[in-house]
Amino acid sequence: MTFASLTYEQQVAQLTAAARSILHHYDLTGAQIELLSYANNAVFKVSPSPDKHFVLRMHRPGHKRIEWIFSEINWLSYVREHSSAQVPRPIPTPNGAWLVGAEVETLETPLPCVLFDWIEGHFYTAAEIPVEQVYQAATFIAGLHQFATQFKPPHGFTRPRLDWEGLFGEQSPYNPGEGVRIFTADQKIVFAAVEARVQTVFNELDALPQSFGIIHADFLPKNFLFTPTGVAAIDFDDLSWGYYLYDLSPTLLLFKSESRYPELRDAWLSGYSSVRPLPARHVDYLEAFMAARHLASCRWQAGHLHNPRIREHAAEVIARRTEDLRRFLETGTL
Repeated sequence: MTFASLTYEQQVAQLTAAARSILHHYDLTGAQIELLSYANNAVFKVSPSPDKHFVLRMHRPGHKRIEWIFSEINWLSYVREHSSAQVPRPIPTPNGAWLVGAEVETLETPLPCVLFDWIEGHFYTAAEIPVEQVYQAATFIAGLHQFATQFKPPHGFTRPRLDWEGLFGEQSPYNPGEGVRIFTADQKIVFAAVEARVQTVFNELDALPQSFGIIHADFLPKNFLFTPTGVAAIDFDDLSWGYYLYDLSPTLLLFKSESRYPELRDAWLSGYSSVRPLPARHVDYLEAFMAARHLASCRWQAGHLHNPRIREHAAEVIARRTEDLRRFLETGTL
């Protein structure tokens, strides 16, 4: 029996048992453990007491290179040391280890795990988030981008590069591998046309200064929250070198389905530009970045067919997003 052949519940049971088995490395033996999410990685809330919590991320098999994980840890530590931005604090074991391997029953290779501190705050869905909080979140990511322009990567720092090749090429973290079989011939034609349209925009941006740097790459309402002292961002697992505009696209894309989209969009763009200039031409590029994000999401779905819950709906999700992308090709908007 392989891990991929297990039901969702069986996979979760094995991952939870593996997570519990490594808590002693952090002197957290006996802590309560609760699954927060399992789509890409498995993420657990670890509670040694009712008022003390941590986040344990268990990376899925073979997805992130170890040097990428260490570089994420380095980036978060650097941000916390040199800025006021609220981001998770990576926590080493008492022996100074940043990664701990978790043995999963039906996997041959231990899964690398990282522990983070818990940030207490409030999340909003796209449907309920107040306009004021949209503006505030946009100022946060603009400030993080401004900080990133000054970042000098240390020796050995390496993260994925989300340029055209990084999003759509063979070495892309979104390369679905064997999962490409789920795409129909028609979908592949649409995807290729979108890739070509996006490449034109990327080429234009490459000629402009300070358009590219370290980005969150998954800045969505599920990954930013509001604390008594401001906005905090979590889940930097997708941290990448990329176009700063890419960080504006996931939330804008999510807002697209809301009836108050124009108001949300205005708050998002004005909040960002209040901290970091956003030329009109860059605003025009955002539809292409949303299309790039949508297509990357299709590739992500196809690359996660090992997860039963994703596999169950992947074809339907991809078909729906393909129609959105076809509309983008026809009209220039999603």
